[in-house]
Amino acid sequence: HKPKAFETNPTPIYSKSKTMQALAEAGQSMKALLPMAVGGGNSEESESSTSDSAASSSLEEEVCALFPSLSFKERVVGCAACMTTGYLLSFGGFSRFGKLMLGDPIPFVMITTFGNILSLSGSLFLMGPTAQLKKMFHKKRKVATILYLSSMLVTIVVALTLHQYKWAGLVLVLLVLVQYVAIAWYCLSYIPFARKGIKRLFNKFYANIMDES
Repeated sequence: HKPKAFETNPTPIYSKSKTMQALAEAGQSMKALLPMAVGGGNSEESESSTSDSAASSSLEEEVCALFPSLSFKERVVGCAACMTTGYLLSFGGFSRFGKLMLGDPIPFVMITTFGNILSLSGSLFLMGPTAQLKKMFHKKRKVATILYLSSMLVTIVVALTLHQYKWAGLVLVLLVLVQYVAIAWYCLSYIPFARKGIKRLFNKFYANIMDES
């Protein structure tokens, strides 16, 4: 009686290869899912940024359609026309000074203030609104700009709402003077050392007055 041979159940080679293939496919599927789970917010942000940029570009196109670009000659003509008309109105408003003293300040104030607005808007043709606002609200000109614009606004409000009072005429004259002082101080900022020279003259004049007193 021959003994039975020792029997084994070896694992087939093809089953190991299938297992490794399944693990590789599972790993690839996990790699595909991870960017979607982690980067989903980034994709949404990119989509939102793309939509915002598209909206801003469309808005810019609409603005350009409303205000087409001007040639240099047209800019110079527009600037000269606004400034010339503005200065004529501003100085021509003093012909209404007599009515201001008689209690009718509206002609003088409105003509003078509107002339100052036209003169200021003349530079918009040369530089454009954005560049003009940046220059106006520069740290060297911010105080003069705020004082100039606020004095014009207060002048119009007082002239339209408080002109019936007796003291309104004097207040309006002071406000118009503030407008001219503010715009003069604003213009001096473009001249090198002009403000320093004015300050020295004022300090010298003030020191002489104090010495005499």
